[in-house]
Amino acid sequence: MEIYENSYTKNEDYILWELHEIRNRLHNLKKGKSTTEINNEAMKKFKNWKEELKHTKEPLKRA
Repeated sequence: MEIYENSYTKNEDYILWELHEIRNRLHNLKKGKSTTEINNEAMKKFKNWKEELKHTKEPLKRA
């Protein structure tokens, strides 16, 4: 992920600032991990989420 400087302040554009902060946190979490490690973690989380959905009492309604 490319590092860049903000051209705006938190007061000027709060949403863009928050997105920037989220991207920074994600970058720090993934720093030093290979693509394979990141993908494996994502697949584990996805599978766990799907299992949780199977055990919910109310099925999800589609829009």
